[in-house]
Amino acid sequence: MNTESEIARAARHLLADARAVSKPETAAMPLSRPTAVATGARSPANDAAGRGMAQPQSAADLEGLRAFVRQLRTSDLKLPAALRPLSSVGATLSPAAGMLDIDAVRSDFPILQERVHGKPLAWLDNAATTQKPQAVIDAITHFYAHDNSNIHRGAHTLAARATDAYEHARQTIQQFIGASSPDEIVFVRGCTEGINLLANILAPGLRRGDEIVLTELEHHANIVPWQMVAERTGAVIRVAPLDDRGDVILEAYERLLGPLTRVVSLSHASNSLGTILPVELMTAMAKSRGARVVIDGAQSVSHFPVDVRRIGCDFYVFSGHKIFGPTGIGAVYMTREAQESLPPWQGGGNMIQAVTFAHTTYSGPPAKFEAGTPNIADAIGLGAALDYVTRLGRERIAVYEHELLEYATGKLMAIDGLRLVGTAREKVGVLSFVLPGHDTIEVGRMLDRAGIAVRAGHHCAQPSLRRYGLEATVRPSLAFYNTRAEVDRLAEVVSSLARG
Repeated sequence: MNTESEIARAARHLLADARAVSKPETAAMPLSRPTAVATGARSPANDAAGRGMAQPQSAADLEGLRAFVRQLRTSDLKLPAALRPLSSVGATLSPAAGMLDIDAVRSDFPILQERVHGKPLAWLDNAATTQKPQAVIDAITHFYAHDNSNIHRGAHTLAARATDAYEHARQTIQQFIGASSPDEIVFVRGCTEGINLLANILAPGLRRGDEIVLTELEHHANIVPWQMVAERTGAVIRVAPLDDRGDVILEAYERLLGPLTRVVSLSHASNSLGTILPVELMTAMAKSRGARVVIDGAQSVSHFPVDVRRIGCDFYVFSGHKIFGPTGIGAVYMTREAQESLPPWQGGGNMIQAVTFAHTTYSGPPAKFEAGTPNIADAIGLGAALDYVTRLGRERIAVYEHELLEYATGKLMAIDGLRLVGTAREKVGVLSFVLPGHDTIEVGRMLDRAGIAVRAGHHCAQPSLRRYGLEATVRPSLAFYNTRAEVDRLAEVVSSLARG
């Protein structure tokens, strides 16, 4: 698309298609219900809904998940071809159907052999962090044992090897998310630092009254940096609300976009509710108003394929530790245009071409945004993690995880009194719930005694939980190495608590 009008027309068509698809599912909860969107406030009727129970869970919720699995199987992600057996993946695939061999996959993760309180570890805290395959552990160990050196400019063999490995990791990320060039990838410590980087380099272009659009789903890391920028610049934060299932109300979002919209920053998937946002559609709508678009991909890249060029965003951010890589490393995708037009954030070594006391000439991107010695070893570990996920097949992962999510949703819905929070049609494997009469921390501790690790609290997403009248939930979250047997253990413990 070459003009803003073309983008606007495409956005309108996408929105019309989304409305047409959503009509059968939203008869009881219209997307256009009244809402006061300027500050994220809700009408009195919506406040009452927020304080009460979420939309009743029923067979329709499971049917929505089944529909999503069918969509994954038949989508234009070329899933059928990808499901053919791949000899290069080896034991991690079932030779009969090209599906994941979960026992073989689990054997790749040493920590899954641990026992907690005498019970086998069931790691159901994947939205907080994922476990690491041996391939990642080996890549980091190999670097420190054989290649450790600072990168760039070193006139010796280890510097060359370290530089090659680091830049190869950048290229791996570029290919993994569909960027045009490795130079569009900037290494950061993680999603939080990445969003802070973007907020700070976009801040000089904001003026009093300019608008930054977020949603009620956002993690604090995609709220607080923008609040800090708004306080500094006089910009205004506007918030798109949620319906009772946990979907963004697209008509309300559309009404928020206007001539003062400068930045739109959206989660690709929610860490508290699991909702997958229609980011391609929402990006097109924002771009039609001339806004820059940031996508927080922390909860998406490990669960299904991501193509940043197809999304059309200016920036895409994710953390390594959420996709089976090390902590303390992440990446920001920036379009070449954005890189060249925006200033650096931090100053120091590596990001300069020439320095005098009178003037500094900055390096070109991506070095312009990577001041100082980077986290070389963990960048290499992140590259190894992405290689591992690629070998398994992200389409396979998506299908397996959503079928497991469907199974887990059914098991939890069957527990008397349990309230599931977040029942969007399209979700990643997050199952937030509360159990009447039981504190969330108490439930988490009981599960821990059974060897089951979950998260209990506000999940750094307080606005999304308060939309449903809650301060905390219990949050099991799934990855491809989890099993139905682990879900059964979870349901058994929660059921026993519910029975008293």
